[in-house]
Amino acid sequence: MDVSPSGGGTVEIDGIAPDEYPYGFPRESDSTIRIEAVPEEGYHFVEWDTIGKQNPKRVIVKRDMSITAFFVSDVIEFTSLDETVHVIIPDGVIALDGEGNPLTDVEFVAAESVPDPPENASIIGLPYQLGPDGATFDPPVTLTWSYDPTDIPDGVAEEELVIAHYDEGADEWQELEFEVDPGSHTLTAYIDHFSTFAVIAFSASPPPPVTPTASAAFTLSSLSISPPEVSAGEAVTISVFLVNAGEAAGSYTATLKINGVAAETREVSLVGGTSETVTFITSQGEAGAYSIEVNGLPGSFTVKEGASPPIAAAPAPPGERNWWLTRGVIITIAAAIAIPLAIRWWRRRGDCGSLGDYISMR
Repeated sequence: MDVSPSGGGTVEIDGIAPDEYPYGFPRESDSTIRIEAVPEEGYHFVEWDTIGKQNPKRVIVKRDMSITAFFVSDVIEFTSLDETVHVIIPDGVIALDGEGNPLTDVEFVAAESVPDPPENASIIGLPYQLGPDGATFDPPVTLTWSYDPTDIPDGVAEEELVIAHYDEGADEWQELEFEVDPGSHTLTAYIDHFSTFAVIAFSASPPPPVTPTASAAFTLSSLSISPPEVSAGEAVTISVFLVNAGEAAGSYTATLKINGVAAETREVSLVGGTSETVTFITSQGEAGAYSIEVNGLPGSFTVKEGASPPIAAAPAPPGERNWWLTRGVIITIAAAIAIPLAIRWWRRRGDCGSLGDYISMR
């Protein structure tokens, strides 16, 4: 009978291990032998090709019998030619091909034509079809994928990349459980079967439209100067028309400048859709021309030489009389009448004598 290992170990028959393989053991038909697969360090026995997985095992020899032992590394790593994709199968994983045999190789096919990615997404680098078809892993094994960061669209962070497989039954790309390592530019996923795989970048969603907030909108107009010419010390009234054409309330600062120097400031608050006349009053003691400005609206007034005309006293309101003046007038009139009469009486007395001169009783 012939025995041989499939790499990673030796096969002993009745405790004897040959120096090279395949090796023919001279045994008679129908005799019983003890066969044992002995793995090398870092490998483990999987199964025999024709007699199951028991190891060691007693076998009845048949004519022209051939037995092969399968060994696999404790950790098996398969890598694509461009070293982009890696499949790592650790010890203890049941890895079978599509026919249920132990998986001994992995096919990496760079797919140039694949279904379109989801909306607002793009495939980074090349997708890969892994095989053989029907291969399964229990528990899942590690799929590591390297990517070129320069292939990532603007606005997409490396942490936002995903690794997905194409589900032909659902006709869609489905995201896998994965981890991203931006430092090494790799993604690591866990798979239990082979399929078409790809790294996908989803474009950043456009920001929602910004709804403009209501605000105040002030307009200043209609500068008025009254009077435009005054005497020294006389008051000049300066006014402007302020409108808040916005939808919200707000405050507006109006500043009066005279000859380029700020003379007075007014803070005006208006609700939306209202207006107000803003008034300043000034007087200048020196004659000359004065330029003014209210928040960019220009104007001027002139101060003439000379004092201001006297201001007439306001008449007393009806019902209010100056009684002292009235009494003085009455006294003056009475005196003007009484004094001439008294003078005439004294003169007549001098001419006619006293009353005693006319009445004498002796």
